[in-house]
Amino acid sequence: MKKFFAVLTVSLCLVCPVSAQVQKDTELHRVIGGLYSLVSAVNMNGSINPGTAQLRRYFVNVPSDWKINITRANNAVWAGVYVGKYSSARHYLRSHARELGIMDSPGGYAWLGGEYAWLKAGDISGDTLKPVKLRASRGAGSDSGVIFFSAPDQEDWWQGNPDFGENTAKSIIDMYGVKDAPELHKPEGVSTSVYESVKPSSVGLPGKMRISNPKSSFDMSIEMGDVLFNPIPNTRR
Repeated sequence: MKKFFAVLTVSLCLVCPVSAQVQKDTELHRVIGGLYSLVSAVNMNGSINPGTAQLRRYFVNVPSDWKINITRANNAVWAGVYVGKYSSARHYLRSHARELGIMDSPGGYAWLGGEYAWLKAGDISGDTLKPVKLRASRGAGSDSGVIFFSAPDQEDWWQGNPDFGENTAKSIIDMYGVKDAPELHKPEGVSTSVYESVKPSSVGLPGKMRISNPKSSFDMSIEMGDVLFNPIPNTRR
């Protein structure tokens, strides 16, 4: 009987697919999906000294404030994506950075709160770049034009950011595509923290204030700057 249940358990594990999910917060996809997108662009480029201008050609609809960084460290090429001070992705990054391999600095420690989040794109061997392993899949249904990424042995999938050109998308599927990907759809959650769009107003010093006694209609004193002149001195009667 015990052997029967053991065989049944193993069978269920083989049949049941690993649960997968797409996080609702699109800010997470801007950062993490953005990192995977950059890594895939670096690997398609193949250079061990890629420039950001070279990588832009793989994308369409690149935002004007796209803040990325590419650098070399510890004999590897690293991709970096800016994380806003009030980004809603910060809490998730701190909790999952180690398992995702996202670092505070190129070749440094797991991300805790740096200005940029970093992910290794590949190791350098002579003049050759050895790419890291990723998984990629097209979205399902109406989202078939969207590329999603995941790391090996991970359940979460991340929307690529920015969008890829169609030729680039095909190359990514050829390079990283998997056949056992789940049904994936674009997230429709909150994009950023409210503090990203609502900035505190500047605070300045108040204007110069003076405190004085009220004057009567018989007061003939004259103010000149900070000096008070009284042409008729008061006399006691």
